Amino acid sequence: MTDKPEDVPDRPLRRGWTTGACATAATRAAYAALLTGEFPDPVTIRLPGGQAPAFALAWEARGPDIYAAGVVKDAGDDPDVTHGALVIATVSRGAPGSGVTFRAGEGVGTVTKEGLPIPPGEPAINPVPRRMMSEAVAELAAAHGDAGDVVIEVSIPGGAGIALKTWNPRLGIVGGLSILGTTGIVVPFSCSAWIHSIHRGIDVARANGIGHVAGSTGSTSEQAVQRLHGLSDLALLDMGDFAGGMLKYLRRHPVPRLTIAGGFGKLSKMAQGFLDLHSGRSQVDFNWLADRMAELGASPDEIDRTRHSNTANQVLTRAIAAGLPLADLVAARARAVALDTLGGCGTDVEVLVFDRRGGLEGRAGFAVPGKVLILGGTTEAAELACSIDGMSVVTSLAGRTRAPAVLPGEVRIGGFGGAEGLAAYLRDNAVTAVIDATHPFAATISRHAEEACRQAGVPRLALVRPEWVAGPGDRWIGVDDMEAAAAAVPGGARAFLTVGRQELGPFASRADAWFLARVIDPQEPPSPNIALVTGRGPFDLDAERALLADHGITVVVSKNSGGGASQPKLAAARELGIPVIMVRRPAPPAGPCAGTVDEALEWLHRTLRSGRSTWTCSGS
Repeated sequence: MTDKPEDVPDRPLRRGWTTGACATAATRAAYAALLTGEFPDPVTIRLPGGQAPAFALAWEARGPDIYAAGVVKDAGDDPDVTHGALVIATVSRGAPGSGVTFRAGEGVGTVTKEGLPIPPGEPAINPVPRRMMSEAVAELAAAHGDAGDVVIEVSIPGGAGIALKTWNPRLGIVGGLSILGTTGIVVPFSCSAWIHSIHRGIDVARANGIGHVAGSTGSTSEQAVQRLHGLSDLALLDMGDFAGGMLKYLRRHPVPRLTIAGGFGKLSKMAQGFLDLHSGRSQVDFNWLADRMAELGASPDEIDRTRHSNTANQVLTRAIAAGLPLADLVAARARAVALDTLGGCGTDVEVLVFDRRGGLEGRAGFAVPGKVLILGGTTEAAELACSIDGMSVVTSLAGRTRAPAVLPGEVRIGGFGGAEGLAAYLRDNAVTAVIDATHPFAATISRHAEEACRQAGVPRLALVRPEWVAGPGDRWIGVDDMEAAAAAVPGGARAFLTVGRQELGPFASRADAWFLARVIDPQEPPSPNIALVTGRGPFDLDAERALLADHGITVVVSKNSGGGASQPKLAAARELGIPVIMVRRPAPPAGPCAGTVDEALEWLHRTLRSGRSTWTCSGS
């Protein structure tokens, strides 16, 4: 693993050896000692390219039928985090006919995720080092007439701590370092190790069914994009400066959606057409930025100041002060470069420009038209489905009513199988946005929607109608749940229940009171003290007033559902001086929230085109 190259020494650079080469040298020495009782020092190995370097042993140990040798890794002039680490191979006899078996010792990781060249459960020793070690064993076994059935345990003392500085934890390699190398040679300041890790990150994401990945130029933008989309660590690609290395691999191994996140300076270079964003290999063109400012209508003075700026952030700061969406334009140009590089492989791209504190300054979002999933069952959900134009709409209903309203687009009935099932549905059906327009008391599906969208990386909005607020003349008694509502009904009362058929249970045990419950579909009363009346909103004030009077209602029990369709009962209760037991709403999940269909439509178009999801739920 190589730190991002910044300052390369001004002299010929010394090459080094990979952990795979070191492990092979240690293995050859330990197996030779197992066969002869003597450790060869130095020990010579053959690399895949035919080179035959010799390694000095730094450590050796022996026991009954077990020998160990260690080689200190020399990475040459490369700033490799494993430089100076002691790579130890412990060789012991294996079962007859077993061949070469590999084990992970101290400081060497174990693979836990699909998508890597080594299957889960195996030591993180890559294929080429495995082949090198096996060939070294086979050569010595043939020379000494041995079967070559051995167990090779590779360890790197302190490797678990060093691994925290690498991509291993993100790739699902736990407990330590990987034994790497395709040539056995470390080329100083080579980009290959970094780009190789990006490729493995893509492989792991694909193998684990992750449809939305993010490549970031640095830790600030990575943390910001993870917060914005709720992405898992497996979805994060440490792109760094190597946008081209990431995009070209995705062109051959596509995923449905890619977010590229970074600072204004690096993404300006990408917008100019560069795919290597390192400061030593590409530069911000201030004349190009000045032309973009002119394109946005900047004043001649601002355009000239842009041409003579010292840093890209100076330009961005002035553009923001002038109200010019320069970051959005840069994001759009960078997105075009990315899509061109991907070559129509099917991966859609979003580009996000963040400031140094992780604030979102510019965005070029995923292409539309998209597919919108509406979690429905309310008047607002139906109105929203009828109002969306130019996008595919799926409305999901719980199936609790026998004759749901006719809706445009696709309608699906029934649950998803919890948050995991909903997340799978979102990925499998390429859903680009979810609007939770369920009843304010449908807390379980709302919680599942929040979790599923976070897992799948799909934007989510809660469309929550404003709750009712008591006014002059109202006699409301607030309670937190149905059990408390049933307990608050006075003995001998005649209560009107508008809480839904699934919430009648707590009232059935109140034999000292009589209840009239309104339901949508006819059904058998759950108990003798509960009578049923059917009806579907919107309701009329005169009819509600007559219903309360004709049945001698002395108290109304209602959920604080909000909206106008069922509010007339509250007005009728106020006029007749009847108290109302009002069940408070559960708190909605955190995240964007709209109170009207128009606000939801605005959020939808801004989010799917290029906008930012900024509304939050309040006052509920």
